[in-house]
Amino acid sequence: MAASSSSNKSKQVLPETRPITLREGVIRRTDRHINANGRISFKCIPSLVDHYVSVLETQFKILGRPYAPTEVAQLRANVLLKLEEGWKASPYSRVVVEYKTDPPPNDGLSYVVTARIYTLPELYKEWVDTRTPPLFGAHPDCKVMHTAASLGAPQDVPILDIGAGTGRNTIPLARAGHPASAVELSPALVQILKKTAEDEKLEVKVIEGDILDDNLAIPENAYKLVILCEVVSHFREVSEIRCLLRRLAPAIQPGGILLFSCFFSHDSYTPDKLSREASRAFWASLFTRKELAEAIEGFPFERIGDESVHDYEKEHLPASAWPPTGWFAGWASGYDVYKLTSGRTPIELRWVTLRRV
Repeated sequence: MAASSSSNKSKQVLPETRPITLREGVIRRTDRHINANGRISFKCIPSLVDHYVSVLETQFKILGRPYAPTEVAQLRANVLLKLEEGWKASPYSRVVVEYKTDPPPNDGLSYVVTARIYTLPELYKEWVDTRTPPLFGAHPDCKVMHTAASLGAPQDVPILDIGAGTGRNTIPLARAGHPASAVELSPALVQILKKTAEDEKLEVKVIEGDILDDNLAIPENAYKLVILCEVVSHFREVSEIRCLLRRLAPAIQPGGILLFSCFFSHDSYTPDKLSREASRAFWASLFTRKELAEAIEGFPFERIGDESVHDYEKEHLPASAWPPTGWFAGWASGYDVYKLTSGRTPIELRWVTLRRV
């Protein structure tokens, strides 16, 4: 009997009494009783799916609900599906992940992934509703005004402003005596432009619509200058530039000018898929000069200018007017796409000048 008693004692498990270990045990148990729900929204950039999943994994782990590898794989598939759905519809879309902890005795976490589609007119309506004017700056683009002045007497230089916004360029051109027309996609911005023109008794023809829509009528041989400021930065494909040139070639008089701003990548940099997706999501769609040359091919245009928008406007605007907005300088230099700790970004907004031949 004595031997059996000794054996039983040797098999006894001693109680844990170390405070740090007991604290960890309490935390592990308490974590199972955390009640939480949340919402995380990501920009629709499909190439960042693994980064987004990593963010979600970390959040779930913080809540004491770590996911097993098979669960992570399913999470990735669900997120990627919605990223691609949102991206296809609009580069301004967002993927939204709503999650909540399951009630005890369950110790899991449930989530739902959806794509929230945002259109450009919707976003500009939000700007109008929430931001303090002037939305795009108080001064017209110096490059626009200088180009218009170089083409002759204002009354002889009819102008079409595409993507005119609130009329930052259209209104000063009309004040200077140019016959001015404007095309704008956003109804909220159209209302502001029309009201400004009416208040100043300026004869500005304002058309609401998309310049890439073939149903939008454009008069032939009508304009000596066509401008697109901060518009091509919303294009997604080179084919849209070709569509633009096809639509505008008959509208511009021989010798007339097409002036637009466009983000180019540095000639030493070949943009990858991530950079292209991110540039579109951040309203800074980038193209290469080779792509522009290919887009122009076959149309009656010759490229006669390629200048930094940032540098040109900074040099010619009054010191008190620079930068035009709080976001302009960084955006035009590519820092809305790349938050770098050193060095310049590999993209820049440029003034591109084409002559109709």
